[in-house]
Amino acid sequence: MAAKYNYRLLLNLGFLGFSSLLSFFEIAIADEYFLERFEKSKNFSFSVGTLANTSIRKSPIEILKVENKENILLTLKIFADKQYDYDQNIYLAEGNVKALINGGVLSSDLLSYDKSAGVLIAQGNVSFKKGGQYFRGKEFRFNLLNKEGSIKDSYGKLDIMNVLQDLRIDSKSRKTIVKNTSINKLNNAYNDGIEFSFGNIKLPTNKITRTNKSIGSINHWRFKSDLITIQENGWKSDRVTFTNDPFDPHQISFEGIDVIAEEEEDGELLITSSKTNLILERRTKVFLGKRRFGGKKKKKNKFELMIDGKDRDGLVVIRRSDSAQINKNIKFNLQPQFLINRALLGKTNSYKNKHINFSDLLGLNIKLNADYRDWNFESSNDLSTFNTTRIFSGLRHSSSFKRYIKLPMLDDSNFNIFTTYRSRAWNGTIGETEIKSAYGGFIDKTNYFQSDEVKNNFNIRLGIARYEAEKLKSTDMISLWRSSAFASLDSEFKIWNMKQKDLDIKKEMALSPVLINPELVLKTNINSAYFKYEDGSDQGFLKFSLGPEIRLGKLERNFLDYTKLSVMPGLKIKAGNSPFKFDNAIDLKTLNVSFMQQIYGPFMFDMMSNLNIDGSSENFGEYFDTKLGFLWHKRAYEFGIYYHPNNYSGGLYFRLNGFNFDNSVNAVF
Repeated sequence: MAAKYNYRLLLNLGFLGFSSLLSFFEIAIADEYFLERFEKSKNFSFSVGTLANTSIRKSPIEILKVENKENILLTLKIFADKQYDYDQNIYLAEGNVKALINGGVLSSDLLSYDKSAGVLIAQGNVSFKKGGQYFRGKEFRFNLLNKEGSIKDSYGKLDIMNVLQDLRIDSKSRKTIVKNTSINKLNNAYNDGIEFSFGNIKLPTNKITRTNKSIGSINHWRFKSDLITIQENGWKSDRVTFTNDPFDPHQISFEGIDVIAEEEEDGELLITSSKTNLILERRTKVFLGKRRFGGKKKKKNKFELMIDGKDRDGLVVIRRSDSAQINKNIKFNLQPQFLINRALLGKTNSYKNKHINFSDLLGLNIKLNADYRDWNFESSNDLSTFNTTRIFSGLRHSSSFKRYIKLPMLDDSNFNIFTTYRSRAWNGTIGETEIKSAYGGFIDKTNYFQSDEVKNNFNIRLGIARYEAEKLKSTDMISLWRSSAFASLDSEFKIWNMKQKDLDIKKEMALSPVLINPELVLKTNINSAYFKYEDGSDQGFLKFSLGPEIRLGKLERNFLDYTKLSVMPGLKIKAGNSPFKFDNAIDLKTLNVSFMQQIYGPFMFDMMSNLNIDGSSENFGEYFDTKLGFLWHKRAYEFGIYYHPNNYSGGLYFRLNGFNFDNSVNAVF
């Protein structure tokens, strides 16, 4: 996956080095109509309207322009200490050369263009900037006749989201706009990112950033290459390195070796790299292998590992594939699986009958998504065996059919019709229980609002469904309808916050993608629910939790410079009992603890857990819903491992952070 974004970056680098400069150089081929003879003024400028060939004598490149019948309407200005036009064939500008074209600025020490050969050369401190795109190099050389060229010793910055817009020649524009931005302005905000993970637990939200902005892509990159060779149908480079890190020394980079981008006959671009290396801290290389994307050639299959001790006896290898689009409304995804641990053991502990055959070594996950008007349908079907004698014991299914609707009082709400089969549920110190089947519907409304300095998040849910699940006091299954009403309110009030002083941004952000403000916050949570069951029983409860969360340290130093501690005791008042195990209110007095501590440098420990502190409970003193994590936390990237001891599950992740570069970011690295 990392390599895919590598190639996307390189593709846009090709557009930057080829499209933008080619657009300028095609303008630079004009003859008497737009170049004057040698003038001795210190700075010379001119504007160009609709370019047309008015010369009687046609050079090869001029003939090419006539054959293409191109008329480009734009504004072009060139400034230089000296400019020459030799016999209307060779144009030369030297000394502080600046060419302004529709808001883009090309600068160099020397700019020359040979009309007869169609060769344009920019040398010495070559740079180009337009919008969010910028590159610099030692030399740019391009032949407009055979559409071949090169860029030597190039560095640059790319804004991928806006690259095509920034480099587009607007045929209606006649005005050159140059935007001046202070080099001292710092706006390198944590903006997006890419995350890779596997495991069977949901990774918690980062307690430092307090958010996860991993949207599956990174928009801003810095790049460098000793030589980029441009060809008519693409470009290539022996080596291209890029980084998402806005500061130096950069913490992570990617290296593509023998990179080729070429256009196929169907107009698709195929980009390949013989090797791709991930480089950590400018010294540790992780080999990612050969990568390819684009075109109609099939991509290399991707394999990942997963640990599932309950349904699959441990380690599993998964074959990942892209979703297949049936039409514009329906798509599905297949993920075949091979159960490694089950194959090594030669038996299974997931079923009563431990004997296995080859079909028990295979699994499959099928996901289906469909949209119709305002409705959305999602379905997930997970098979842990292909053995037909226990196919229903190895299947887990969930689906939902939902849309947003407007209701009186609730306004915009989510309406959801759902079904589930063999759903796993956790209920405090009771532990894991199973809902064999369920179907029904509910209306859900979430609203965030702020009252003075108090931040609030309110949720309400009303529903009715039929459940077949384990009884409260045994493993026997019962089936009953249940109507429910649930509401919760989470509030947060900031008691104390340390004001920031003058900061060294690079130092402050070495171990975090965001600046950290020490603070003390008071948090409260109110949960209430009422359930009515088909057999006449009912259950209601009200839970109130309150406690402080303190954050100390800024991650400026390497030892114990960040601590985050949250302690929230909770009290639950209950009336009645559920006939089911999965939703019966238990653990009436609890203590929720969340703790994160820097140990040394980027190495951190993270822990979340709940403790039953109800002295009258048979589960007094037991921990539940515990998660333990060890993290390596840096500005540009992070990775970690989490373990869930209550159900012997875990997960690994790697996250690459993206930043919104500004003019303070140096392209050279």
